[in-house]
Amino acid sequence: MSDFEQLFKQLLQTNITKTIHREPYPAILPSRPELSQAGRVVLIPGGGTGVGHAIARSFVRASADTVLIIGRRPDVLATAGSRLEQEAKASGTNTKIVTRTCDVVNLAEVEAFWRDLAAQGITVDVLVANVAKSTEPKPILELGADEVWSQFEVNAKSPLYFTEKFYSQPGEKQKFLVNVSTQAIHATAHSGVALRPSYTLTKMAGTLLFQLIAQNVPPEKMQVISFHPGLIYTDGWKSMGVPLTPEQFDNDELCGAFAVWATTKEAEFLHGRFVWAAWDVEELSTGEVRKRIDEDPYYLRASIVGLNGGLQA
Repeated sequence: MSDFEQLFKQLLQTNITKTIHREPYPAILPSRPELSQAGRVVLIPGGGTGVGHAIARSFVRASADTVLIIGRRPDVLATAGSRLEQEAKASGTNTKIVTRTCDVVNLAEVEAFWRDLAAQGITVDVLVANVAKSTEPKPILELGADEVWSQFEVNAKSPLYFTEKFYSQPGEKQKFLVNVSTQAIHATAHSGVALRPSYTLTKMAGTLLFQLIAQNVPPEKMQVISFHPGLIYTDGWKSMGVPLTPEQFDNDELCGAFAVWATTKEAEFLHGRFVWAAWDVEELSTGEVRKRIDEDPYYLRASIVGLNGGLQA
C-alpha cells in the first residue's frame, strides 16, 4: 500500500455513526421539500472552487432565491457563476447567481461589500464560512510567525468579521451559519495531518470561535454548525499529482447536501457542535448518539481531553 493510500485510509476512518456515507443519500438530498431554501439569500466566500462550489451547487438545487459567491479571482468567479447558472437551469430552479470579487482578509473590501449589500436592500440568510488557507508542510517554528499569523487571518479573523456583519444585519428573521471545518482539528495523530500543524492550529481556532459564538446566541436567532466536509478532491490534491479515484475520495455532492441540511430545523440539535458530513443524520438525531448530544455538553465540542466537566486536575 502506497503512502497516499495509507493516508486516505486513515482520513476516512470514523465510527460515530454505524452508517458512514461517501455520497448524498435521501435524508439530505437538496430536492427534499423539507430542506427547501426558497426565499433565502446564501453567501459563500470561496464559492468559486472546491468545497465551496460544491456547496453552492447544492443550494441552487435546493431552490435558494440567490446564491452569492465571492473570491479574489474574477476569471474563476465568472466560470463558477456560469456553471451555477447552468445548474439552476438543469435543476429547474429560479436561483439568481451573483458573483463579487472580494479579498476576505482585506477589511476595507469586506466592509465595502457588506455596505453595498445593505444599500441594495439585500439581507443574507445563510452564511457558509468556507474560505481556508494552508501552506507547505512544515513545523510551526520553521514556517515562522508571519506565515502562521497569515493563516489565522484567513481561518479565524476573516470568519469572525464576516459573522459580525452577518449577525448585525437588521431584522428578526432567523439566520443560519455553516462553518466548513476539518478533521485536522481532532485527527492530529494522523501522519498527513501532523505535517501541517499551523493549519490544525488555525482551523481549531476558527471552529472554537463558532462554538463559543453559539453558546451566546440561541439557534432561533442564528443556528451555528461546524462540519468536516469529507475527503474532497480539490486543486490541492491535483497539484500534488494525486489522481482522482472514486474509491479514495468522497463525492463532493455529499458536503453540499449536508450543508443544506445543516441550515434547517432538522439540524437544530447540532447547534454549536462539530460533525462530519459522512455521519448519518438519522442516526445522529436518534438513539444513543442523540441521547449523548442532549446530555453531554462537551460531546462533539472542542475542549481539553481529561478535564471535561471539572476545574480540578
